[in-house]
Amino acid sequence: MKILMIGNGFDLEHGLQTKYTQFLEFVKKYRYAYLSANSVPKKLYDIKDTYLKKIFENPEYEDRVVALHIFTENNVWINHFEQIYKEHLANKENWIDFESEISSVIQAMDGLIKYYEGVETGESKNKSLGMYYKKRLSNIIDYREFKSENIKAYIPNLLCDLNKLIGALEIYIWDYVGNEKLKYYNPDIEKIQPSKVFSFNYSDTYRKLYANNRKEIEYSFAHGMATNNIQFFAGKTDVPKDEIENCIQRNADSNNMVLGIDEYLSEDKRSDEIEFISFKKYYQRIYKKAGNEYKKWLQQIDENVKAGRKEENILYIFGHSLDVTDGDVLREFINHENLKTVIFYRNKEQLGQQIANLVKILKSDTVIEKVYGNNPTIIFQQQSMREEIEGSAFEITSDTMQLENIYRLSHVEAKSLIEKIKSKIEQEDLTYFYSQKAVITLFDVMQKNGLAGLYIIKLLEIARKLMRCDGLQEPEQFDGEYWAYQDYDNSFSCDPLTRKFVNTINLYNKKHFIISETAMQSYDEQLLEYEKLIKSKEKIDKESYIAIINSIFYMFVDKYGDIEKLWNILLRISRGPGEEVAKDVLKELIENSNDELDIIRYNHLLQEIRMNEYFDMQAEEFEKNYEYEQE
Repeated sequence: MKILMIGNGFDLEHGLQTKYTQFLEFVKKYRYAYLSANSVPKKLYDIKDTYLKKIFENPEYEDRVVALHIFTENNVWINHFEQIYKEHLANKENWIDFESEISSVIQAMDGLIKYYEGVETGESKNKSLGMYYKKRLSNIIDYREFKSENIKAYIPNLLCDLNKLIGALEIYIWDYVGNEKLKYYNPDIEKIQPSKVFSFNYSDTYRKLYANNRKEIEYSFAHGMATNNIQFFAGKTDVPKDEIENCIQRNADSNNMVLGIDEYLSEDKRSDEIEFISFKKYYQRIYKKAGNEYKKWLQQIDENVKAGRKEENILYIFGHSLDVTDGDVLREFINHENLKTVIFYRNKEQLGQQIANLVKILKSDTVIEKVYGNNPTIIFQQQSMREEIEGSAFEITSDTMQLENIYRLSHVEAKSLIEKIKSKIEQEDLTYFYSQKAVITLFDVMQKNGLAGLYIIKLLEIARKLMRCDGLQEPEQFDGEYWAYQDYDNSFSCDPLTRKFVNTINLYNKKHFIISETAMQSYDEQLLEYEKLIKSKEKIDKESYIAIINSIFYMFVDKYGDIEKLWNILLRISRGPGEEVAKDVLKELIENSNDELDIIRYNHLLQEIRMNEYFDMQAEEFEKNYEYEQE
């Protein structure tokens, strides 16, 4: 079993704007755009961001405009983060950690509540401690409201604004970041081909870029996944406050994204002090049912080992700092007895950070044993440099995945993608299509979108030209189940049209598989034999004519010769030595063949024979008329 575990560094590696600082910049631009769009007169021209311009100009995107306004207006968390971010920038630190800031606020509130309770009982006498908590909460609570009876009353407001923050972050990840065109891929990730993907991210980047229609991959999102979850806000521009609150709650109930804090209480207090339990990640994971599928994977590994199944089980970690905030999950994976771990690092600086964090999670003795022991189970590997998708062998994979999700593209983007793929097909760009497998995957997606009938012949021709033979001992064959998918009735199978497409290619590969060296050596000799046959004017029987057709069709692979020359020889044989049997043989072959390309070629040859016969008849008629006129 191969498990790929990814953190936010995975999205950043692919050029996506998934940093918290980038989200805050987006909120800032949104607020400015909202003011511009609601000014008199409206200043839509003042909106520079393409996405924001789109949602404010088109009424069909009203739900996004309304939801973002409700989620971000006077949100205490967003306002607090913006203030902290400004302070960081002033100190030349371009970062912010939402979870640590939320934790800081919650612990300060918890401390202030306990301070006030202590004052009432006479136990709290340190006024400076109370002032410390109030200072920490100055961005959250107005200083005039720092009264013991008010602090607990702020908890529901904080939770509501946390849900609104998560709602805004979901729109940002799903719609804003999710619609960014992916420009990069990483060769290491492409090679892994995992059967399971465990993600700490809210995005679905791996599935969109690398899954390549592989439906057998299982996913587990530790912190939930951003989806289209804003249907509650359509048409809610001017509605009563209680209805807006109802929409916010319905959104929070539907949203499964986890954004909270780690447990900070000692074990003896955790069960009793639950005022802030809704802010804690373990509670949110349980409440939102997020990301526990991985436990079944680990159990499956143990069962396979127990049953004696020989399979290498590897965990690949990419784009994760191994921070202690995810220590509970990391320990389960890395300490698993039957699982090896490969940890990718970007540079030496990140490697040092990962080692230090791993020591915090596992303790130094355990790390040393797992890295340097007799049977090491942790390997650190420097990741490959990312590469641009455009112009690479990965380009068709990216385009195919976009085509599968074309409903998420704008009209212009969708038309551009279709025109690009259409152009590549018309040009028979073999560098772009890269392999028969890539062609089959594209066809599978096209037939699901109703486009297969338009391009089936062209794609078959491209697949045939991509037939591999050099260095192979057997013809390449494909299993249609690779393209199986879950249908609406829960059946799991390959589409019949795709299966037929696969079978046609498999049949072609079997029929036309030849060792290139032998073909090159015999090519010229064979053509010389055919030239001698044509000049001899000997007649050949049906079996000999069919053998010659098959022999020349074998030579139609581009690298074996001049296609026009081969057609010329075939026509001359059909009009000469094979004249008596050619047309009947071709009609019979057309009727009985299951190979579309062969049918096309038989038809073409038959039409060429008939056309040449017609021209000969016309020439004879012309000569007769000419001789008659001369008399």
